[in-house]
Amino acid sequence: MMVAQTQSSLIRADSVFSFTDTRDGRSYAAFRIRNYEWMGENLRFKTAKSFCYDTKDMGCKDFGRLYTWEEAVTACPPGWHLPNRAEWDSLIVWTGGDKKTGYALAYSDSLGFNMKFGYPPNQNGRYSGGNVQASYWSSDSYTSSTAWVYYFLKEKLPLSFTNYFSKNYGMTCRCVRPVGTTSAITD
Repeated sequence: MMVAQTQSSLIRADSVFSFTDTRDGRSYAAFRIRNYEWMGENLRFKTAKSFCYDTKDMGCKDFGRLYTWEEAVTACPPGWHLPNRAEWDSLIVWTGGDKKTGYALAYSDSLGFNMKFGYPPNQNGRYSGGNVQASYWSSDSYTSSTAWVYYFLKEKLPLSFTNYFSKNYGMTCRCVRPVGTTSAITD
């Protein structure tokens, strides 16, 4: 068992492992909790409209690619999917609830989530300050033009937040799969 210490509770991941996305040969860290396996890094798979912070490859290496919601819902490797709200909520509850989860996800290498703080989401690749916020798409729409997002503000940790944002914003993706899913991925 891997262990992560938060302010008031001991968090245990069932396992931490790596896998290779056979579409492009990239390796990713991942972790298993309860009945799900979560990517421990932001997705870096290049799609037609995905992009990097400051349009530089270094941004992709450090932060993963940024996707509009339409791209995000189909970007995960075979057998994996963009988490829905219920899956995000389960992860947050499991790591201490919305008032504590931020520390476990942001600062616990042993848990395996490896959160990277980048820029607040926006359209057209314009960013304000860096090292501020980590924002992740959910597969659930709110309206035809907005979708649910889970995000963490570095200066407001350990809190987690959820809200809806324009589907045109560029945000990072984490993918999830139920334990026991077989796919074209090498574990």
